[in-house]
Amino acid sequence: MLLADESVQIKRYGTARRLTLIEDGLPVLQILTSDTTATGAALLCWLRARWRIENMFKYAAEHNGIDTLADYLMDIGPDARMVINPARVAARKTVAQAQDASSPPNGRSRQLLAGPSTPKQMNAKLPALHRQITMATKALEAAKTALRPVPAKIFATELDPTAKRARPRLARRGLQMVLRLLAFNAEAWLAEHFNAYLTDPDEYRAILRNLLHLGGQIDYTTKTITVTLDRPDSPRVARALELLTEDLHPRMPARRPPPTELPGHRGPTLNSDLVPT
Repeated sequence: MLLADESVQIKRYGTARRLTLIEDGLPVLQILTSDTTATGAALLCWLRARWRIENMFKYAAEHNGIDTLADYLMDIGPDARMVINPARVAARKTVAQAQDASSPPNGRSRQLLAGPSTPKQMNAKLPALHRQITMATKALEAAKTALRPVPAKIFATELDPTAKRARPRLARRGLQMVLRLLAFNAEAWLAEHFNAYLTDPDEYRAILRNLLHLGGQIDYTTKTITVTLDRPDSPRVARALELLTEDLHPRMPARRPPPTELPGHRGPTLNSDLVPT
Protein backbone atom coordinates (compact mmCIF):
# COMPACT_ATOMS: atom_id res chain seq x y z
CA MET A 1 0.00 0.00 0.00
CA LEU A 2 1.09 3.54 -0.74
CA LEU A 3 -0.24 5.77 2.02
CA ALA A 4 0.41 9.01 3.87
CA ASP A 5 0.44 8.92 7.68
CA GLU A 6 0.42 12.28 9.44
CA SER A 7 -0.75 14.03 12.61
CA VAL A 8 -3.34 16.80 12.43
CA GLN A 9 -5.02 19.12 14.93
CA ILE A 10 -8.80 18.85 15.16
CA LYS A 11 -10.74 21.75 16.65
CA ARG A 12 -12.27 20.94 20.06
CA TYR A 13 -10.62 17.51 19.94
CA GLY A 14 -6.85 17.76 19.79
CA THR A 15 -4.28 15.68 17.96
CA ALA A 16 -5.53 13.00 15.60
CA ARG A 17 -3.99 10.69 13.04
CA ARG A 18 -4.85 11.11 9.36
CA LEU A 19 -4.27 8.28 6.89
CA THR A 20 -4.55 8.74 3.13
CA LEU A 21 -4.52 5.84 0.68
CA ILE A 22 -2.97 6.68 -2.68
CA GLU A 23 -3.61 4.71 -5.85
CA ASP A 24 -2.34 5.68 -9.30
CA GLY A 25 -0.97 8.88 -7.83
CA LEU A 26 -4.35 10.06 -6.49
CA PRO A 27 -5.86 9.93 -2.96
CA VAL A 28 -8.77 7.48 -2.96
CA LEU A 29 -9.43 6.97 0.76
CA GLN A 30 -8.84 9.13 3.83
CA ILE A 31 -9.62 8.47 7.49
CA LEU A 32 -9.13 10.14 10.85
CA THR A 33 -8.36 7.98 13.88
CA SER A 34 -7.13 8.22 17.44
CA ASP A 35 -5.31 4.88 17.18
CA THR A 36 -1.59 5.59 17.27
CA THR A 37 -0.34 2.01 17.70
CA ALA A 38 -1.77 0.06 14.74
CA THR A 39 -0.02 0.22 11.40
CA GLY A 40 -1.51 2.48 8.77
CA ALA A 41 -1.97 -0.32 6.24
CA ALA A 42 -3.89 -2.43 8.77
CA LEU A 43 -6.22 0.45 9.65
CA LEU A 44 -6.93 1.16 6.00
CA CYS A 45 -7.65 -2.51 5.29
CA TRP A 46 -10.01 -2.75 8.27
CA LEU A 47 -11.90 0.38 7.28
CA ARG A 48 -12.13 -0.60 3.63
CA ALA A 49 -13.48 -4.02 4.65
CA ARG A 50 -16.05 -2.32 6.90
CA TRP A 51 -17.18 -0.07 4.06
CA ARG A 52 -17.47 -3.07 1.79
CA ILE A 53 -19.77 -4.77 4.29
CA GLU A 54 -21.91 -1.63 4.65
CA ASN A 55 -22.08 -1.20 0.89
CA MET A 56 -23.00 -4.87 0.50
CA PHE A 57 -26.01 -4.53 2.80
CA LYS A 58 -27.00 -1.22 1.20
CA TYR A 59 -26.79 -2.67 -2.32
CA ALA A 60 -28.57 -5.91 -1.37
CA ALA A 61 -31.37 -3.96 0.31
CA GLU A 62 -31.76 -1.59 -2.63
CA HIS A 63 -31.65 -4.14 -5.47
CA ASN A 64 -32.46 -7.50 -3.88
CA GLY A 65 -34.95 -6.46 -1.20
CA ILE A 66 -33.38 -8.29 1.75
CA ASP A 67 -35.19 -5.91 4.12
CA THR A 68 -38.66 -6.24 2.56
CA LEU A 69 -41.42 -8.81 2.85
CA ALA A 70 -42.75 -10.57 -0.20
CA ASP A 71 -45.00 -12.99 1.66
CA TYR A 72 -47.71 -11.69 3.96
CA LEU A 73 -49.20 -15.07 4.90
CA MET A 74 -49.41 -15.37 8.66
CA ASP A 75 -50.07 -18.09 11.22
CA ILE A 76 -52.89 -17.07 13.57
CA GLY A 77 -52.59 -18.26 17.17
CA PRO A 78 -53.14 -17.22 20.79
CA ASP A 79 -51.56 -13.91 21.75
CA ALA A 80 -48.93 -14.75 24.35
CA ARG A 81 -47.41 -11.26 24.51
CA MET A 82 -47.04 -9.39 27.78
CA VAL A 83 -49.24 -6.28 27.87
CA ILE A 84 -49.82 -3.51 30.39
CA ASN A 85 -52.05 -4.62 33.23
CA PRO A 86 -55.11 -2.32 33.56
CA ALA A 87 -55.44 -3.30 37.23
CA ARG A 88 -51.95 -1.96 37.84
CA VAL A 89 -52.85 1.29 36.09
CA ALA A 90 -55.98 1.63 38.23
CA ALA A 91 -54.04 0.86 41.42
CA ARG A 92 -51.42 3.49 40.60
CA LYS A 93 -54.19 5.99 39.94
CA THR A 94 -55.65 5.20 43.38
CA VAL A 95 -52.24 5.82 44.98
CA ALA A 96 -51.93 9.15 43.17
CA GLN A 97 -55.40 10.20 44.37
CA ALA A 98 -54.50 9.18 47.94
CA GLN A 99 -51.33 11.24 47.75
CA ASP A 100 -53.31 14.26 46.56
CA ALA A 101 -55.84 13.72 49.36
CA SER A 102 -53.11 13.60 52.01
CA SER A 103 -51.52 16.88 50.92
CA PRO A 104 -54.33 19.43 51.57
CA PRO A 105 -54.61 18.83 55.34
CA ASN A 106 -50.89 19.43 55.76
CA GLY A 107 -51.22 22.59 53.72
CA ARG A 108 -54.19 23.76 55.77
CA SER A 109 -52.35 23.09 59.02
CA ARG A 110 -49.50 25.30 57.84
CA GLN A 111 -51.98 27.98 56.83
CA LEU A 112 -53.67 27.68 60.21
CA LEU A 113 -50.46 28.13 62.17
CA ALA A 114 -49.43 31.08 60.01
CA GLY A 115 -52.89 32.69 60.01
CA PRO A 116 -54.33 35.50 62.17
CA SER A 117 -56.29 33.07 64.42
CA THR A 118 -55.72 33.15 68.12
CA PRO A 119 -54.05 30.21 69.87
CA LYS A 120 -57.38 29.14 71.31
CA GLN A 121 -58.97 29.03 67.85
CA MET A 122 -55.99 27.13 66.47
CA ASN A 123 -56.18 24.53 69.22
CA ALA A 124 -59.88 24.04 68.52
CA LYS A 125 -59.25 23.31 64.82
CA LEU A 126 -56.18 21.12 65.22
CA PRO A 127 -57.96 17.85 66.25
CA ALA A 128 -60.04 17.83 63.06
CA LEU A 129 -56.95 18.45 60.95
CA HIS A 130 -55.08 15.69 62.73
CA ARG A 131 -57.92 13.25 62.01
CA GLN A 132 -57.91 14.21 58.32
CA ILE A 133 -54.16 13.75 58.11
CA THR A 134 -54.35 10.37 59.86
CA MET A 135 -57.16 9.13 57.59
CA ALA A 136 -55.39 10.34 54.46
CA THR A 137 -52.14 8.70 55.56
CA LYS A 138 -53.88 5.39 56.26
CA ALA A 139 -55.63 5.56 52.89
CA LEU A 140 -52.30 6.19 51.15
CA GLU A 141 -50.64 3.25 52.92
CA ALA A 142 -53.58 1.01 52.05
CA ALA A 143 -53.36 2.06 48.38
CA LYS A 144 -49.61 1.35 48.29
CA THR A 145 -50.14 -2.03 49.95
CA ALA A 146 -52.80 -2.93 47.38
CA LEU A 147 -50.48 -1.82 44.56
CA ARG A 148 -47.51 -4.02 45.47
CA PRO A 149 -48.87 -7.48 44.49
CA VAL A 150 -50.41 -6.27 41.22
CA PRO A 151 -48.07 -7.16 38.29
CA ALA A 152 -47.19 -4.43 35.84
CA LYS A 153 -47.68 -6.70 32.80
CA ILE A 154 -49.76 -9.81 32.15
CA PHE A 155 -50.40 -12.08 29.20
CA ALA A 156 -52.83 -10.73 26.64
CA THR A 157 -54.90 -13.90 26.92
CA GLU A 158 -55.49 -13.16 30.61
CA LEU A 159 -57.30 -9.97 29.61
CA ASP A 160 -59.05 -11.51 26.63
CA PRO A 161 -59.09 -15.31 26.26
CA THR A 162 -59.92 -14.90 22.57
CA ALA A 163 -56.94 -12.62 21.85
CA LYS A 164 -55.13 -13.69 18.68
CA ARG A 165 -51.83 -12.74 17.11
CA ALA A 166 -50.55 -13.09 13.56
CA ARG A 167 -47.05 -14.51 13.32
CA PRO A 168 -44.99 -14.46 10.11
CA ARG A 169 -43.96 -17.78 8.70
CA LEU A 170 -40.28 -17.71 9.53
CA ALA A 171 -39.45 -20.72 7.37
CA ARG A 172 -40.78 -18.99 4.27
CA ARG A 173 -39.12 -15.73 5.27
CA GLY A 174 -35.84 -17.54 5.79
CA LEU A 175 -36.14 -19.22 2.38
CA GLN A 176 -36.79 -15.85 0.76
CA MET A 177 -33.73 -14.38 2.44
CA VAL A 178 -31.55 -17.28 1.29
CA LEU A 179 -32.77 -16.95 -2.30
CA ARG A 180 -32.23 -13.20 -2.31
CA LEU A 181 -28.72 -13.55 -0.91
CA LEU A 182 -27.98 -16.24 -3.48
CA ALA A 183 -29.19 -13.88 -6.21
CA PHE A 184 -26.98 -11.13 -4.81
CA ASN A 185 -23.94 -13.41 -4.66
CA ALA A 186 -24.61 -14.73 -8.17
CA GLU A 187 -24.84 -11.19 -9.51
CA ALA A 188 -21.62 -10.19 -7.73
CA TRP A 189 -19.82 -13.25 -9.10
CA LEU A 190 -21.16 -12.59 -12.61
CA ALA A 191 -20.16 -8.93 -12.40
CA GLU A 192 -16.58 -9.79 -11.51
CA HIS A 193 -16.28 -12.16 -14.46
CA PHE A 194 -17.98 -9.65 -16.71
CA ASN A 195 -15.50 -6.96 -15.67
CA ALA A 196 -12.62 -9.24 -16.63
CA TYR A 197 -13.58 -8.44 -20.23
CA LEU A 198 -15.06 -4.97 -19.73
CA THR A 199 -12.26 -3.57 -17.48
CA ASP A 200 -14.42 -0.78 -16.08
CA PRO A 201 -14.00 -0.89 -12.27
CA ASP A 202 -16.28 2.11 -11.72
CA GLU A 203 -19.41 1.14 -13.67
CA TYR A 204 -19.29 -2.60 -14.25
CA ARG A 205 -21.88 -3.39 -11.55
CA ALA A 206 -24.36 -0.85 -12.89
CA ILE A 207 -23.78 -1.97 -16.49
CA LEU A 208 -24.36 -5.61 -15.59
CA ARG A 209 -27.52 -4.72 -13.67
CA ASN A 210 -28.87 -3.03 -16.81
CA LEU A 211 -27.91 -6.09 -18.85
CA LEU A 212 -30.08 -8.23 -16.57
CA HIS A 213 -33.05 -6.43 -18.15
CA LEU A 214 -31.74 -6.94 -21.68
CA GLY A 215 -34.36 -8.15 -24.13
CA GLY A 216 -34.12 -11.38 -26.03
CA GLN A 217 -35.84 -14.54 -27.17
CA ILE A 218 -36.14 -18.01 -25.67
CA ASP A 219 -36.57 -21.05 -27.92
CA TYR A 220 -36.99 -24.48 -26.44
CA THR A 221 -37.63 -28.02 -27.50
CA THR A 222 -37.95 -31.22 -25.51
CA LYS A 223 -34.16 -31.46 -25.20
CA THR A 224 -32.66 -28.00 -25.66
CA ILE A 225 -33.23 -24.43 -24.53
CA THR A 226 -31.74 -21.63 -26.59
CA VAL A 227 -31.58 -18.08 -25.22
CA THR A 228 -30.81 -15.30 -27.71
CA LEU A 229 -30.05 -11.91 -26.20
CA ASP A 230 -30.46 -8.60 -28.01
CA ARG A 231 -27.15 -7.01 -28.84
CA PRO A 232 -26.31 -4.03 -26.58
CA ASP A 233 -25.85 -0.65 -28.23
CA SER A 234 -22.36 -0.12 -26.81
CA PRO A 235 -19.73 -2.05 -28.81
CA ARG A 236 -17.44 -2.60 -25.81
CA VAL A 237 -20.34 -3.86 -23.67
CA ALA A 238 -21.50 -6.12 -26.49
CA ARG A 239 -18.00 -7.53 -26.89
CA ALA A 240 -17.61 -8.14 -23.14
CA LEU A 241 -21.03 -9.81 -22.99
CA GLU A 242 -20.17 -12.02 -25.97
CA LEU A 243 -16.94 -13.15 -24.31
CA LEU A 244 -18.75 -13.75 -21.03
CA THR A 245 -21.44 -15.89 -22.64
CA GLU A 246 -18.78 -17.90 -24.44
CA ASP A 247 -17.01 -18.40 -21.13
CA LEU A 248 -20.18 -19.48 -19.32
CA HIS A 249 -21.72 -21.55 -22.12
CA PRO A 250 -22.01 -25.17 -20.96
CA ARG A 251 -20.06 -27.49 -23.22
CA MET A 252 -22.32 -30.51 -22.93
CA PRO A 253 -22.16 -33.44 -25.38
CA ALA A 254 -24.76 -33.38 -28.10
CA ARG A 255 -25.03 -37.16 -28.44
CA ARG A 256 -24.10 -40.42 -26.72
CA PRO A 257 -22.85 -43.62 -28.21
CA PRO A 258 -25.41 -46.40 -28.47
CA PRO A 259 -25.77 -48.81 -25.53
CA THR A 260 -23.31 -51.68 -25.52
CA GLU A 261 -23.73 -55.08 -23.94
CA LEU A 262 -20.85 -56.29 -21.81
CA PRO A 263 -19.92 -60.02 -21.76
CA GLY A 264 -21.62 -61.87 -18.97
CA HIS A 265 -23.99 -59.01 -18.24
CA ARG A 266 -27.69 -59.15 -18.89
CA GLY A 267 -29.20 -56.10 -20.37
CA PRO A 268 -27.72 -53.02 -22.10
CA THR A 269 -25.19 -50.76 -20.38
CA LEU A 270 -24.52 -47.16 -21.38
CA ASN A 271 -20.93 -46.32 -22.28
CA SER A 272 -19.63 -43.71 -19.85
CA ASP A 273 -17.32 -42.11 -22.42
CA LEU A 274 -18.93 -38.92 -23.73
CA VAL A 275 -18.29 -37.92 -27.32
CA PRO A 276 -18.29 -34.14 -27.75
CA THR A 277 -19.51 -32.64 -31.01
